Amino acid sequence: MTPRPHLAQQNGAITLLVAIGLVILASLTSFYSARSVLMDQLASHNHARASQARLAADAALASAQATLPSTGPEVNALFNTLAACPAGVTGPQWQCARLNPASHPAMPQVQLSATAVRDLVQSPHVLTVHASASLSSQNSQAQVRESLFTPTLAPAPVLEAQAAVVLNGCVSEATGASLRVCPLTSKGDACSGTAKGPAVLTHFVVDTNRNGIITSAEKTACLALSSTSLPGGGSKTGPNAAVARSPCSRAAWHSVLGDITDEQLQAWSTAQARNGLHAQSTPSRSIYWIDSPADWLQSVGTASSPVLLVFSAQACAQHCPRIASGVRIVGSVLLDSGCNDEKMRGWQAGTIEGQLVVESGLPEWRTGTVLARPEARNAYILNWPESIDARQVQRVNGSWSEGAP
Repeated sequence: MTPRPHLAQQNGAITLLVAIGLVILASLTSFYSARSVLMDQLASHNHARASQARLAADAALASAQATLPSTGPEVNALFNTLAACPAGVTGPQWQCARLNPASHPAMPQVQLSATAVRDLVQSPHVLTVHASASLSSQNSQAQVRESLFTPTLAPAPVLEAQAAVVLNGCVSEATGASLRVCPLTSKGDACSGTAKGPAVLTHFVVDTNRNGIITSAEKTACLALSSTSLPGGGSKTGPNAAVARSPCSRAAWHSVLGDITDEQLQAWSTAQARNGLHAQSTPSRSIYWIDSPADWLQSVGTASSPVLLVFSAQACAQHCPRIASGVRIVGSVLLDSGCNDEKMRGWQAGTIEGQLVVESGLPEWRTGTVLARPEARNAYILNWPESIDARQVQRVNGSWSEGAP
Protein backbone atom coordinates (compact mmCIF):
# COMPACT_ATOMS: atom_id res chain seq x y z
CA MET A 1 0.00 0.00 0.00
CA THR A 2 1.42 3.38 -0.97
CA PRO A 3 1.76 5.91 2.00
CA ARG A 4 -0.42 8.84 1.84
CA PRO A 5 1.38 12.08 0.86
CA HIS A 6 0.29 14.06 3.92
CA LEU A 7 1.70 11.42 6.29
CA ALA A 8 5.14 11.62 4.63
CA GLN A 9 5.10 15.39 4.92
CA GLN A 10 4.16 15.14 8.58
CA ASN A 11 7.03 12.73 9.31
CA GLY A 12 9.47 15.05 7.55
CA ALA A 13 8.35 18.02 9.59
CA ILE A 14 8.80 16.11 12.83
CA THR A 15 12.27 15.03 11.79
CA LEU A 16 13.17 18.62 10.96
CA LEU A 17 11.89 19.87 14.32
CA VAL A 18 13.89 17.20 16.16
CA ALA A 19 17.00 18.14 14.23
CA ILE A 20 16.50 21.84 14.98
CA GLY A 21 15.94 21.04 18.66
CA LEU A 22 19.12 19.02 18.78
CA VAL A 23 21.05 21.83 17.14
CA ILE A 24 19.64 24.36 19.63
CA LEU A 25 20.41 22.05 22.54
CA ALA A 26 23.95 21.54 21.30
CA SER A 27 24.37 25.29 20.87
CA LEU A 28 23.10 25.97 24.38
CA THR A 29 25.39 23.30 25.79
CA SER A 30 28.32 24.82 23.98
CA PHE A 31 27.37 28.32 25.14
CA TYR A 32 27.02 27.41 28.81
CA SER A 33 30.19 25.35 28.66
CA ALA A 34 32.07 28.32 27.25
CA ARG A 35 30.41 30.61 29.79
CA SER A 36 31.42 28.27 32.61
CA VAL A 37 34.99 28.26 31.40
CA LEU A 38 34.94 32.05 31.20
CA MET A 39 33.52 32.36 34.72
CA ASP A 40 36.15 29.96 36.02
CA GLN A 41 38.81 32.07 34.35
CA LEU A 42 37.38 35.27 35.82
CA ALA A 43 37.14 33.69 39.26
CA SER A 44 40.72 32.48 38.94
CA HIS A 45 41.89 35.92 37.90
CA ASN A 46 39.94 37.56 40.75
CA HIS A 47 41.42 35.12 43.23
CA ALA A 48 44.89 35.81 41.87
CA ARG A 49 44.36 39.57 42.15
CA ALA A 50 42.94 39.22 45.67
CA SER A 51 45.92 37.08 46.68
CA GLN A 52 48.28 39.61 45.16
CA ALA A 53 46.56 42.44 47.03
CA ARG A 54 46.70 40.55 50.32
CA LEU A 55 50.39 39.74 49.85
CA ALA A 56 50.98 43.40 49.13
CA ALA A 57 49.05 44.38 52.28
CA ASP A 58 51.14 41.93 54.33
CA ALA A 59 54.26 43.48 52.85
CA ALA A 60 52.97 46.94 53.81
CA LEU A 61 52.27 45.69 57.35
CA ALA A 62 55.78 44.28 57.73
CA SER A 63 57.34 47.42 56.28
CA ALA A 64 55.30 49.70 58.55
CA GLN A 65 56.19 47.63 61.62
CA ALA A 66 59.87 47.89 60.69
CA THR A 67 59.63 51.68 60.79
CA LEU A 68 58.18 51.79 64.31
CA PRO A 69 60.49 53.35 66.92
CA SER A 70 61.91 51.17 69.66
CA THR A 71 61.62 53.42 72.73
CA GLY A 72 58.63 54.72 74.62
CA PRO A 73 59.34 58.45 74.07
CA GLU A 74 59.77 57.83 70.34
CA VAL A 75 56.48 55.93 70.17
CA ASN A 76 54.73 58.80 71.95
CA ALA A 77 56.37 61.29 69.57
CA LEU A 78 54.95 59.31 66.67
CA PHE A 79 51.51 60.64 67.67
CA ASN A 80 52.56 64.29 67.73
CA THR A 81 51.10 64.45 64.22
CA LEU A 82 47.70 62.76 64.22
CA ALA A 83 46.00 61.20 61.21
CA ALA A 84 42.48 60.07 60.40
CA CYS A 85 41.63 56.76 62.04
CA PRO A 86 40.55 53.70 60.03
CA ALA A 87 36.85 53.11 59.45
CA GLY A 88 35.15 51.76 62.56
CA VAL A 89 37.68 53.32 64.96
CA THR A 90 35.91 56.26 66.59
CA GLY A 91 35.89 58.04 69.93
CA PRO A 92 38.19 60.37 71.88
CA GLN A 93 40.20 57.51 73.37
CA TRP A 94 41.71 56.60 70.00
CA GLN A 95 44.92 58.07 68.61
CA CYS A 96 46.02 57.38 65.04
CA ALA A 97 49.27 58.19 63.24
CA ARG A 98 50.23 57.66 59.61
CA LEU A 99 53.09 55.27 58.83
CA ASN A 100 55.05 55.11 55.58
CA PRO A 101 55.51 51.55 54.29
CA ALA A 102 58.07 51.17 51.53
CA SER A 103 56.78 50.33 48.05
CA HIS A 104 57.35 46.74 46.90
CA PRO A 105 59.90 46.59 44.05
CA ALA A 106 58.04 43.69 42.41
CA MET A 107 54.70 45.53 42.54
CA PRO A 108 55.35 49.19 41.73
CA GLN A 109 51.75 49.70 40.62
CA VAL A 110 50.34 48.84 44.07
CA GLN A 111 49.35 51.67 46.41
CA LEU A 112 50.27 50.93 50.05
CA SER A 113 49.22 52.68 53.25
CA ALA A 114 49.47 52.00 57.00
CA THR A 115 48.13 53.60 60.18
CA ALA A 116 49.14 53.02 63.81
CA VAL A 117 46.22 53.03 66.26
CA ARG A 118 46.17 52.99 70.08
CA ASP A 119 43.56 53.22 72.83
CA LEU A 120 44.66 55.92 75.30
CA VAL A 121 42.49 54.60 78.13
CA GLN A 122 42.58 50.81 78.05
CA SER A 123 45.87 50.01 76.29
CA PRO A 124 48.22 52.90 75.51
CA HIS A 125 51.08 50.37 75.36
CA VAL A 126 49.52 48.47 72.41
CA LEU A 127 49.73 49.71 68.82
CA THR A 128 47.53 48.10 66.19
CA VAL A 129 48.96 48.64 62.72
CA HIS A 130 46.30 48.73 59.98
CA ALA A 131 47.82 48.20 56.52
CA SER A 132 46.11 48.22 53.12
CA ALA A 133 47.06 47.61 49.50
CA SER A 134 45.18 48.71 46.40
CA LEU A 135 45.71 47.49 42.82
CA SER A 136 44.07 50.41 41.08
CA SER A 137 44.51 49.02 37.56
CA GLN A 138 42.78 45.79 38.55
CA ASN A 139 40.25 47.22 41.03
CA SER A 140 41.42 44.97 43.86
CA GLN A 141 42.34 45.81 47.46
CA ALA A 142 43.11 44.13 50.80
CA GLN A 143 43.41 45.12 54.44
CA VAL A 144 45.34 43.42 57.25
CA ARG A 145 46.22 44.41 60.80
CA GLU A 146 48.33 43.23 63.72
CA SER A 147 48.98 44.49 67.26
CA LEU A 148 52.27 45.09 69.04
CA PHE A 149 53.30 45.77 72.62
CA THR A 150 55.42 48.93 72.91
CA PRO A 151 57.60 50.21 75.79
CA THR A 152 55.46 53.28 76.56
CA LEU A 153 54.64 52.13 80.10
CA ALA A 154 56.23 49.70 82.53
CA PRO A 155 54.15 47.01 84.26
CA ALA A 156 52.86 47.84 87.74
CA PRO A 157 53.65 45.30 90.49
CA VAL A 158 51.05 42.95 91.88
CA LEU A 159 50.20 43.75 95.50
CA GLU A 160 49.20 40.95 97.82
CA ALA A 161 47.69 43.32 100.37
CA GLN A 162 46.79 46.75 99.05
CA ALA A 163 47.00 49.35 101.81
CA ALA A 164 44.60 52.28 102.07
CA VAL A 165 47.47 54.71 102.78
CA VAL A 166 51.07 54.16 101.68
CA LEU A 167 53.74 56.46 103.11
CA ASN A 168 57.48 57.02 103.13
CA GLY A 169 57.50 58.45 106.62
CA CYS A 170 55.38 58.83 109.75
CA VAL A 171 51.85 60.12 110.25
CA SER A 172 50.28 62.08 113.07
CA GLU A 173 46.93 63.78 113.64
CA ALA A 174 46.43 67.51 114.05
CA THR A 175 44.46 68.72 117.04
CA GLY A 176 40.78 68.33 116.26
CA ALA A 177 41.51 66.31 113.12
CA SER A 178 38.67 64.72 111.18
CA LEU A 179 40.14 61.57 109.63
CA ARG A 180 38.78 58.23 108.49
CA VAL A 181 41.01 55.52 107.01
CA CYS A 182 39.50 52.14 106.16
CA PRO A 183 41.33 49.10 104.69
CA LEU A 184 40.09 46.55 102.20
CA THR A 185 37.63 44.15 103.81
CA SER A 186 36.25 40.71 103.14
CA LYS A 187 32.86 42.24 102.30
CA GLY A 188 34.33 44.80 99.97
CA ASP A 189 32.50 47.60 101.77
CA ALA A 190 34.72 50.21 103.37
CA CYS A 191 34.75 50.20 107.17
CA SER A 192 32.60 47.05 107.27
CA GLY A 193 33.70 43.45 107.64
CA THR A 194 37.03 41.83 108.40
CA ALA A 195 40.05 43.79 107.23
CA LYS A 196 42.13 41.96 104.62
CA GLY A 197 44.74 44.63 103.99
CA PRO A 198 46.69 47.22 105.99
CA ALA A 199 45.05 50.52 106.82
CA VAL A 200 48.44 52.25 106.77
CA LEU A 201 51.76 51.01 105.41
CA THR A 202 54.99 52.97 105.59
CA HIS A 203 58.39 52.30 104.07
CA PHE A 204 60.26 54.41 106.63
CA VAL A 205 60.10 54.38 110.40
CA VAL A 206 62.45 56.45 112.54
CA ASP A 207 64.99 54.25 114.29
CA THR A 208 64.89 56.21 117.53
CA ASN A 209 67.51 54.16 119.38
CA ARG A 210 69.63 53.66 116.24
CA ASN A 211 70.11 49.94 116.74
CA GLY A 212 69.10 49.05 113.19
CA ILE A 213 65.93 47.25 114.29
CA ILE A 214 62.45 48.75 114.13
CA THR A 215 60.41 47.65 117.13
CA SER A 216 56.64 47.50 117.49
CA ALA A 217 56.83 50.49 119.82
CA GLU A 218 58.69 52.52 117.18
CA LYS A 219 56.11 51.59 114.53
CA THR A 220 53.26 52.54 116.84
CA ALA A 221 54.88 55.90 117.61
CA CYS A 222 55.49 56.53 113.91
CA LEU A 223 52.01 55.55 112.70
CA ALA A 224 50.11 57.61 115.25
CA LEU A 225 46.54 57.38 113.98
CA SER A 226 43.96 56.90 116.70
CA SER A 227 41.37 54.15 116.72
CA THR A 228 38.74 56.82 116.00
CA SER A 229 40.47 57.54 112.70
CA LEU A 230 40.56 53.81 111.89
CA PRO A 231 36.88 52.77 112.17
CA GLY A 232 37.41 49.72 109.95
CA GLY A 233 40.39 48.41 111.86
CA GLY A 234 43.28 47.14 109.78
CA SER A 235 46.95 47.01 110.58
CA LYS A 236 49.51 49.80 110.76
CA THR A 237 52.70 48.32 109.42
CA GLY A 238 56.23 49.25 108.42
CA PRO A 239 59.72 47.81 107.92
CA ASN A 240 61.37 45.67 110.57
CA ALA A 241 64.85 46.95 109.78
CA ALA A 242 66.02 50.54 109.70
CA VAL A 243 66.33 52.00 106.21
CA ALA A 244 67.81 55.24 104.95
CA ARG A 245 65.43 57.83 103.53
CA SER A 246 68.09 60.18 102.15
CA PRO A 247 68.69 60.45 99.30
CA CYS A 248 64.98 59.92 98.60
CA SER A 249 64.50 56.53 96.94
CA ARG A 250 60.77 57.08 96.29
CA ALA A 251 59.99 53.82 98.04
CA ALA A 252 56.26 54.55 98.25
CA TRP A 253 56.10 55.32 94.49
CA HIS A 254 57.98 52.16 93.52
CA SER A 255 55.93 49.94 95.82
CA VAL A 256 52.70 50.75 93.95
CA LEU A 257 53.89 51.88 90.49
CA GLY A 258 57.01 49.75 90.09
CA ASP A 259 59.21 51.02 87.25
CA ILE A 260 56.58 53.35 85.77
CA THR A 261 58.39 56.66 85.36
CA ASP A 262 57.40 60.30 85.65
CA GLU A 263 57.95 60.75 81.92
CA GLN A 264 55.67 57.83 81.05
CA LEU A 265 52.80 59.08 83.20
CA GLN A 266 53.23 62.68 82.06
CA ALA A 267 53.16 61.63 78.38
CA TRP A 268 50.07 59.48 78.99
CA SER A 269 48.27 62.31 80.78
CA THR A 270 49.20 64.83 78.09
CA ALA A 271 47.97 62.53 75.31
CA GLN A 272 44.61 62.00 77.01
CA ALA A 273 44.11 65.73 77.55
CA ARG A 274 45.17 66.52 73.98
CA ASN A 275 42.67 64.02 72.62
CA GLY A 276 39.83 65.73 74.47
CA LEU A 277 39.34 63.25 77.31
CA HIS A 278 38.01 64.77 80.53
CA ALA A 279 35.95 63.84 83.57
CA GLN A 280 32.63 63.92 81.67
CA SER A 281 33.78 62.47 78.33
CA THR A 282 32.93 58.94 77.18
CA PRO A 283 35.15 57.23 78.09
CA SER A 284 36.40 59.54 80.81
CA ARG A 285 39.98 60.59 81.38
CA SER A 286 41.91 58.22 83.63
CA ILE A 287 45.38 59.78 84.13
CA TYR A 288 46.04 63.25 85.56
CA TRP A 289 49.62 64.50 85.86
CA ILE A 290 49.42 67.71 87.90
CA ASP A 291 52.22 70.30 88.03
CA SER A 292 50.10 73.11 89.49
CA PRO A 293 50.45 73.90 93.21
CA ALA A 294 46.80 74.99 93.36
CA ASP A 295 44.37 73.00 95.48
CA TRP A 296 42.41 70.32 93.63
CA LEU A 297 38.72 71.19 93.36
CA GLN A 298 37.19 68.62 90.96
CA SER A 299 35.62 65.23 91.71
CA VAL A 300 36.86 62.59 89.26
CA GLY A 301 36.64 58.84 88.74
CA THR A 302 33.99 56.18 89.19
CA ALA A 303 34.06 52.59 90.40
CA SER A 304 34.04 51.37 86.77
CA SER A 305 36.47 54.06 85.56
CA PRO A 306 38.94 54.86 88.37
CA VAL A 307 41.61 57.51 87.92
CA LEU A 308 45.24 58.13 88.87
CA LEU A 309 46.07 61.64 90.13
CA VAL A 310 49.79 62.39 90.41
CA PHE A 311 50.75 65.64 92.12
CA SER A 312 54.28 65.98 90.82
CA ALA A 313 57.45 67.21 92.51
CA GLN A 314 56.79 70.53 90.77
CA ALA A 315 53.30 70.74 92.26
CA CYS A 316 54.81 69.92 95.67
CA ALA A 317 57.76 72.30 95.33
CA GLN A 318 56.66 74.37 98.36
CA HIS A 319 53.68 72.55 99.82
CA CYS A 320 51.70 69.72 98.23
CA PRO A 321 48.23 70.75 96.99
CA ARG A 322 45.26 69.95 99.15
CA ILE A 323 42.12 68.21 97.91
CA ALA A 324 39.17 70.42 98.73
CA SER A 325 36.51 69.35 101.20
CA GLY A 326 33.58 67.69 99.44
CA VAL A 327 35.71 66.52 96.51
CA ARG A 328 35.50 62.77 95.79
CA ILE A 329 38.31 60.93 94.02
CA VAL A 330 37.72 57.33 92.97
CA GLY A 331 41.07 55.75 92.23
CA SER A 332 44.63 56.46 93.33
CA VAL A 333 46.16 59.73 94.54
CA LEU A 334 49.95 60.07 94.63
CA LEU A 335 51.84 63.06 96.05
CA ASP A 336 55.54 63.30 95.21
CA SER A 337 56.62 65.19 98.30
CA GLY A 338 60.23 64.06 97.92
CA CYS A 339 60.66 62.59 101.42
CA ASN A 340 60.11 66.08 102.86
CA ASP A 341 57.54 65.83 105.63
CA GLU A 342 57.09 69.61 105.82
CA LYS A 343 55.49 69.64 102.37
CA MET A 344 52.62 67.57 103.78
CA ARG A 345 52.28 69.18 107.20
CA GLY A 346 48.66 69.97 108.03
CA TRP A 347 47.44 68.41 104.77
CA GLN A 348 43.72 68.41 104.10
CA ALA A 349 41.61 66.32 101.72
CA GLY A 350 38.10 65.35 100.78
CA THR A 351 37.26 61.69 100.10
CA ILE A 352 39.56 59.24 98.29
CA GLU A 353 37.94 55.94 97.42
CA GLY A 354 40.91 53.82 96.47
CA GLN A 355 44.44 54.46 97.65
CA LEU A 356 46.52 57.40 98.91
CA VAL A 357 50.29 57.27 98.28
CA VAL A 358 52.57 59.93 99.82
CA GLU A 359 56.31 60.10 99.22
CA SER A 360 56.95 61.38 102.76
CA GLY A 361 55.20 61.38 106.10
CA LEU A 362 51.90 63.09 106.96
CA PRO A 363 52.57 65.19 110.07
CA GLU A 364 49.56 66.87 111.65
CA TRP A 365 47.12 65.50 109.08
CA ARG A 366 43.96 67.57 109.44
CA THR A 367 41.12 66.19 107.32
CA GLY A 368 40.49 63.38 104.89
CA THR A 369 38.70 60.11 104.24
CA VAL A 370 40.50 57.23 102.53
CA LEU A 371 38.38 54.18 101.77
CA ALA A 372 40.41 51.37 100.22
CA ARG A 373 38.88 49.93 97.03
CA PRO A 374 40.14 46.87 95.11
CA GLU A 375 39.71 48.69 91.76
CA ALA A 376 41.82 51.66 92.91
CA ARG A 377 44.80 50.73 90.73
CA ASN A 378 42.88 49.74 87.59
CA ALA A 379 43.59 53.09 85.93
CA TYR A 380 47.23 52.13 85.37
CA ILE A 381 47.15 48.33 85.57
CA LEU A 382 47.61 47.17 81.97
CA ASN A 383 47.71 43.76 80.33
CA TRP A 384 51.32 42.61 80.22
CA PRO A 385 51.59 38.85 79.63
CA GLU A 386 54.37 37.16 81.56
CA SER A 387 56.29 36.31 78.38
CA ILE A 388 56.37 39.92 77.20
CA ASP A 389 59.44 42.09 77.75
CA ALA A 390 57.99 45.53 78.45
CA ARG A 391 61.24 47.19 77.36
CA GLN A 392 60.92 46.41 73.66
CA VAL A 393 58.46 46.23 70.78
CA GLN A 394 56.93 42.76 70.41
CA ARG A 395 54.03 41.26 68.47
CA VAL A 396 50.83 40.32 70.24
CA ASN A 397 50.42 36.63 69.51
CA GLY A 398 47.29 35.77 67.54
CA SER A 399 46.43 39.40 66.75
CA TRP A 400 46.89 39.22 62.96
CA SER A 401 43.64 39.48 60.99
CA GLU A 402 42.42 40.65 57.61
CA GLY A 403 39.49 42.63 56.33
CA ALA A 404 37.89 45.79 57.65
CA PRO A 405 38.00 46.24 61.46
